[in-house]
Amino acid sequence: MIARSIKAKALLFSICFIGVATGVLLANFYTTRVAGRDGGNPPARAQRDINKFYDYLGLNKDQREQMHKIGEETRQEFQDLRKETQPRFQLIQEQSRAKIRAVLNDEQRTKYDEFRRNMDERRRNHGHDENKGNRDPGPDRSPRPN
Repeated sequence: MIARSIKAKALLFSICFIGVATGVLLANFYTTRVAGRDGGNPPARAQRDINKFYDYLGLNKDQREQMHKIGEETRQEFQDLRKETQPRFQLIQEQSRAKIRAVLNDEQRTKYDEFRRNMDERRRNHGHDENKGNRDPGPDRSPRPN
């Protein structure tokens, strides 16, 4: 009788623990993967990290505003640089892909083209378009298909 009671309590505890753990994991997934994809402003997590950094440095309001302004100016400079270098990057990328395709037979070329399409689509769906610094893994670092 006592053994059944202990087993029942252990089972109830296990179920509650699994429920709590699942809730924590889902909440973490939502805040890190879903909520941070608004495309415009930085995710709340990034802003929270910036504020923690400012707090760590002990910045006053004026210093925080100056740091924010410096950050915005720097971000704009990187965007301008990306616009300048993007055409050259794309040319190198296209040349590399053409060289790779030349090495492959017809069947391999078809698979390679399908793989590249999937990777490009995946990259677009994850917000890594030209304006956000598209980084092609290149032929040496391409993830292997499943």
